[in-house]
Amino acid sequence: MGFLDSIVSLVRAWGHRTRPAEAQIGVSANVLVEHRRADGSLVSRQEKHNIVVTAGKNWLRGHVGNTGTDRANYINLSSNASAPGAADTDLLATIYAAFGLERQIGAYTATTDGVYTCYKLFTCTADSKTVASVGLVHGDAAAQLFAGVAITSAPLMNTDTLAVTWTCTFS
Repeated sequence: MGFLDSIVSLVRAWGHRTRPAEAQIGVSANVLVEHRRADGSLVSRQEKHNIVVTAGKNWLRGHVGNTGTDRANYINLSSNASAPGAADTDLLATIYAAFGLERQIGAYTATTDGVYTCYKLFTCTADSKTVASVGLVHGDAAAQLFAGVAITSAPLMNTDTLAVTWTCTFS
């Protein structure tokens, strides 16, 4: 391995360690193939890890964010500063249902292979409304959290805007 290859390897390894595990989305696939005789006796058994091809990643990207019947392209805002936990199905506490800050569908954009963004610009219609966490949810009925995070509180006044861009990567 050359010097440049070593540097690239170190940078990649460092980059993977700086992202929290909860923020990563990966897709893996395994296959089990069993060959049996007519009497049921096992001839061979193979379990293999295989790749998810680019077309598969792009199908996931489209189905989850754009063309599925229950797609993850709604954005929720909350005044609660608690970060959502892995078992949460919605943002904690107060979910804004008014003031221009209610859950709204975002604009889906396929950016690259296996990656999409969901963007929404919110305009506050009242004074003294604070947004402290955001969530990407699926479904247009009851909110079902796909991803969420606590943010530095944003104290909004009437006509202030809050732009939220979510990037989802299937790697």
